[in-house]
Amino acid sequence: MTFGTQKWLKKGLINSQIFNFQKKDLKEHAGVLILYTLITSILTYPVVFKITTHIPGGGDAFHWIRILWYMPVAIFNHDLTRLTHDYLIFYPDGIPASPFQSAFNQILTWVLSSLIDIHIVYNILWLSSFIFGAYGTYLLVKYLTKDRTSSLIAGLVFAFSPYHFVHSFGHFGATSIEWIPFCALYLMKMFKEGGTRNSFFAGIFFILVAMSDLQYMVFMGIFVMLLFVYETYICLRKEKRDYKEILRRIFYKYTLFGVISFIGLIPLTLENILTATSGENFLRLDPIEAVMYSADLLSFFLPSVLHPVFGSFTTDIYSNFSGNTSENTTFIGYTVILLSLFAAHRLKGNKNVKFWSISALFFSLISLGPLLHINGNTSFTEFNTSVPLPHMVLYYLIPFLDNCRTTGRFFVIASLSFAVLTGYGVSELLKTNKSKKKVTAVVISSLIIFEYLAIPIPMSEVNEPSFYKEISQDKDNYALLEIPGTQDYEAGVTIIYYQTIHGKPVVGNWAARYPSTARDFELNTPVVRELTYLQPFTADILDQDVDQIGTSILNYYNISYIVLHTDYMNDSEINLAEKLIQKALSTERKTYEKDSLIVYHVKKEPLKSFMVLKDGWNPLEEMNGEPTRWISNNATILIHSDNGRNATLNIEASSFYRPRTLEIYNDETLQDRQIISIDSSSISISINLKKGENLISLHVPEGFDRPCDIPELKNEDSRELSIAVQEIQLT
Repeated sequence: MTFGTQKWLKKGLINSQIFNFQKKDLKEHAGVLILYTLITSILTYPVVFKITTHIPGGGDAFHWIRILWYMPVAIFNHDLTRLTHDYLIFYPDGIPASPFQSAFNQILTWVLSSLIDIHIVYNILWLSSFIFGAYGTYLLVKYLTKDRTSSLIAGLVFAFSPYHFVHSFGHFGATSIEWIPFCALYLMKMFKEGGTRNSFFAGIFFILVAMSDLQYMVFMGIFVMLLFVYETYICLRKEKRDYKEILRRIFYKYTLFGVISFIGLIPLTLENILTATSGENFLRLDPIEAVMYSADLLSFFLPSVLHPVFGSFTTDIYSNFSGNTSENTTFIGYTVILLSLFAAHRLKGNKNVKFWSISALFFSLISLGPLLHINGNTSFTEFNTSVPLPHMVLYYLIPFLDNCRTTGRFFVIASLSFAVLTGYGVSELLKTNKSKKKVTAVVISSLIIFEYLAIPIPMSEVNEPSFYKEISQDKDNYALLEIPGTQDYEAGVTIIYYQTIHGKPVVGNWAARYPSTARDFELNTPVVRELTYLQPFTADILDQDVDQIGTSILNYYNISYIVLHTDYMNDSEINLAEKLIQKALSTERKTYEKDSLIVYHVKKEPLKSFMVLKDGWNPLEEMNGEPTRWISNNATILIHSDNGRNATLNIEASSFYRPRTLEIYNDETLQDRQIISIDSSSISISINLKKGENLISLHVPEGFDRPCDIPELKNEDSRELSIAVQEIQLT
């Protein structure tokens, strides 16, 4: 046999081995994915069987469908709304929008919703979070333990944990855990092997974590910092001569990871960063919410309220906790805890096991929040002593952590850590019991699944009311006033789903976070205020006959329909709403009994003159028996005039604490300047009104005072007050 023939045969043999290896590898991964798909179908019953008609959970889940729908609408319909400012809710002013709350899911929804209904896309993505969350954990644990059986069990721990289930019923961003184990896999490869390739893919998967949920980006970032500190500590502890070179390599690979991540994260987070660093950071919530939405120490040991056997027993205990049940569900299971402790003890010399043990403890501790909670209590002993926890330090050290109110969600990283430790524990256990390996694996899997059970999954039916399908065909753009879309949170987050059908702007409604001024239109606009908050017509500082101008106001703002959702209203609310509409508006009424809707179409009429309060007004209150509104140093009034005319604006006003100057502008032209005393006085200003919109501005050059800043007043009121206005009349 010639040398060339031998070389050819050897090359053919190698290629054959590679092909067989790839075929075997592909078969293994396909088998794992199929297995996890089957397990997902069983443990999320009956989602698969109702995938075309229902969605898991409800309430916030419908709101999330709307979020997934919004991004492409904003990108391709600039005449309607903007990517960074949502004009389709809180109409007509809208609210700042976080454009990429879950960019990965938003993009997939855009692609798939052109082929199938959006709620089916939602269900597919929902199911995928379980399948690929388990698969990613399988790959991570297999890399660490080289054991397929233990890796399969570890996948169950992370993907089907009670934490994942409770958040999957409405918190879709928190449901999207699937990229976390993939990121952790390449971070561990980066930790163990180094290499540019591993740093690159760790960065890519970190971006995918951020594209699933921005809060998880922060948590995963802290995980990376923990790994960096741990690796640096190991390097320094070894005290090798070449430790400087090792440190250089450590810094290089983490820097490379950081650069790749930074490049991908900037477009995702820029709008949030600009908001968080501005003077109007409405994303930052009261620090007390970090305490409220922390995990309770007991919750680590209590089965979920979703458990078909134990749920009825644990519900009463969960009701003692602060916040809500979903943010307090951190049960990881007794089987997992025992296996994790076994792994930590058995492999106490393994640096990988040490790290995952530290991670499990660290993120469990951080999920407890700034103060220790035990059965809902944060104060202990007769001295009312509170126990501060490490989260309080991180709260001030980690950028933007003060915007993450749901502290209990830190447990998602602890959940992955416990899954990895379980993989190590099962692997060691199977080594000591090889003869009964399959039986042992089945018993462990069964125990974990039993502790995690959440079937049947609560589901909500998805319907498409015929009214919304009708107006979806209407090419004209106008707004809807949905009742009780604003007053009732549960109703609002469900009703907003219908916007994915009709695509029209809606007055008010709900968002996770919005500026304090977002509801000014609802609170200050006659007719809209009464209908939104279902209250009888009340006297305000504007002296005008609302019965005569109601239709003109809604026509001016292009609000064409008022929709009563009778399923969310009692009889007295329905009667009140209908009386208000019939008294103040010219409408046509239509009933959709099958969909539990009463719809009023606002007739188009020539606009009459009217006034509406715009920006800068404090809520309506009563002072000396008269309706009153305070301003700080600026406020505006919209006057719509049906003709050009000369008019007189009469204002009853008084100044807070000391006399002040009140300047009145018509658009940008100064009309008058008056000194307002602390006693109520009447002023009259001549103004020239043009036909249509006129914007009247009230300005106080001396600015405002706060009652709480004036010692002799002994008043805790922290409002910024300058002028109190009690009546505005146009003659």
